[in-house]
Amino acid sequence: MLDIESFSKKNFSAAYRNIVAMCSADTHYDNNSLILEGTEKLIKEELVRCIWFGQHIEKENLRTDDGHRVEILSPGWWNNEEGPDFKHAEFLLEGKGLIRGDVEIHVFASDWIHHKHETQRTYDSVCLHAVMWNDLKGKCVKNFSGGIIPQITLSNYLEAELDEIIETIDVGSYIKDKQVNPGHCNLAREKYKITQQWIGSFLDYAGDERILQKAKKYEKWIENKPFEQVLYEAIMESLGYKNNKKPFLMLASLLPIETIRSFVPEDASVQERKIILHALLLGMAGLLLQKEEAAKEYDAETLHYFHLIVSAWNTIQTKMNQTPLSRESWSYTGIRPANFPERRIVAIAALLSKHLTHGIFRHILRIFQKTDGTKRNKRLCKSFVPDIMSLFLETQDAYWSYHYTLGGKKLNKPQKLLGKERTSSIFINVIIPVMLVYARKHNDMSLEERLHYVYRNYAFHPPTSVSKFMGTRMFGTSKVSNKVVNSARRQQGLYQLFKDFCENDTISCNKCALYLAMGKT
Repeated sequence: MLDIESFSKKNFSAAYRNIVAMCSADTHYDNNSLILEGTEKLIKEELVRCIWFGQHIEKENLRTDDGHRVEILSPGWWNNEEGPDFKHAEFLLEGKGLIRGDVEIHVFASDWIHHKHETQRTYDSVCLHAVMWNDLKGKCVKNFSGGIIPQITLSNYLEAELDEIIETIDVGSYIKDKQVNPGHCNLAREKYKITQQWIGSFLDYAGDERILQKAKKYEKWIENKPFEQVLYEAIMESLGYKNNKKPFLMLASLLPIETIRSFVPEDASVQERKIILHALLLGMAGLLLQKEEAAKEYDAETLHYFHLIVSAWNTIQTKMNQTPLSRESWSYTGIRPANFPERRIVAIAALLSKHLTHGIFRHILRIFQKTDGTKRNKRLCKSFVPDIMSLFLETQDAYWSYHYTLGGKKLNKPQKLLGKERTSSIFINVIIPVMLVYARKHNDMSLEERLHYVYRNYAFHPPTSVSKFMGTRMFGTSKVSNKVVNSARRQQGLYQLFKDFCENDTISCNKCALYLAMGKT
């Protein structure tokens, strides 16, 4: 068993990376981010299918591996039966015109050969082979009849970093109904008599690594933007959850903080400021114009609100040189009405309205930097979380707190614009890593210490399909898992391990750092 206590526990340390490095000869580092040789093997084929089906690729200048331009008209119908992964796809291929047929998806191009599809007549209907990586040195595959199949290497055209795309896909959807067997780590835990304290420390380090990786992402953003803008964009992205991350981020880019401030007079009343922000954000989101015809059916309260917003938007448009998003940019599929984009936008409008002058970032920074000589530091830290959470949880609006949609039925009781779960996610996944970047950039060890204290003492979120999966895999039973995974930090550690080692349940456990660390002497 590796001596966990020998690793540094100083705030957000790189202990997890060092443990992985010691336990695996297949590890190297690039720009301080953990990269495992064979990382691509951690991608399940189902995830590549999701990427293809959701078309998470830059479609402009899309080309086959042999250089022909392709325009995807339809990715096809998802096939749950035997045979090709997608049926009835349509695309335009340079030199061939319109092509209709099936699409086969693989992680590697060589999987076509390993699966022996070239010997199966069933796959003669495949007109396109879409792979994440081409490990055949650029070559394409052939069908049973010997014909060459056009092939696209998706990794060349991803719309964002692979990790970011995977986070937008509901990983839990393909494991939530799956029977989970305890992994080798659970057997090793019993064999080597691993204590709960030891495994808890391992998860702590893995949880720190997850924050460090998120901080690395925001560190790149901050190279070209001030912290206030980066935090604003990061919050907007988080408000989009998995379905609307991209349009929320685009909206934040179209309307940077400084632009928003330029439209709000310093002497504007609270009501005037609210109307301007609603008009500006909803208008640029493309969620106002399509409602004008429907206004004929609005009740008096809605009609009054609508006319105020549209009037303000008409004035704003004359000064705005940016093109708004379209209504089609937003997804409502699988989203509860309480979380519709309009309500999320109104929530950020309420938050900006209160802190437009000095900024949300500065306000949160002041909370973390406040001191009180009458209190011990730990008692003071405990107040940071409720003070920051209240910024989001207390956002409300006279109209939208009682409506899910513009012109919809008025609710009997007000509904929060932002719930505790989304607010907690913003706190852990956005605020802490962004503030960590600031602390390290300014060599503020006191701030980093406070961030780490809050993080390691933050209560864990409700269990997800991933945390349940990992709990069973590592501990055998939820009873033991719930006892060890008792903080958000350790829950984040589970996600990090899942991402690095367990996402593909066929990967050999003898490459897992946790499993290897248990048996290391």
